[in-house]
Amino acid sequence: MDTEHNVKVAIKKLARPFQSAVHAKHIHQLNLIMEILGTPNDEFMAKISSESAQHYIKSLPKTEKRNFSDVFRGANPLAIDLLEKMLELDADKRITAEKALAHPYLEKYADPSDEPTSSLYDQSFEDMDLPVERWKELVFNELLNFVPQQHAHIGGEPQA
Repeated sequence: MDTEHNVKVAIKKLARPFQSAVHAKHIHQLNLIMEILGTPNDEFMAKISSESAQHYIKSLPKTEKRNFSDVFRGANPLAIDLLEKMLELDADKRITAEKALAHPYLEKYADPSDEPTSSLYDQSFEDMDLPVERWKELVFNELLNFVPQQHAHIGGEPQA
């Protein structure tokens, strides 16, 4: 997988605890996220497909988003700006990987000629309600059909 795709997947997964908040292992993570980002607004709540997750979030006391400059006191203001854009709960409003890489905080590392783009991440499979045995079958078939892509490394030679 290319780095751009991995970054998009990582950004997309930031909101995953909201989608699976009914699982106990995510409750603590969800609470920590909401301590910083505040209670999700109604527009975002409508996008959560799990009624249990919606119910849990609505049962919590309302909290306001904290000022990132206070939370990350002393941090570079550009880093704080980028972090706020990356930690947007709503994936439709969150900064894209391409725009994040072009953010002023990362400009000294940016090389637009070496930053490929990829298609949007399709997470539709994550919303499928299937029995565990069907999931196992789908994962097994995916593994059987997986064909690694050849990528050039830094020196331009193909990887072995």
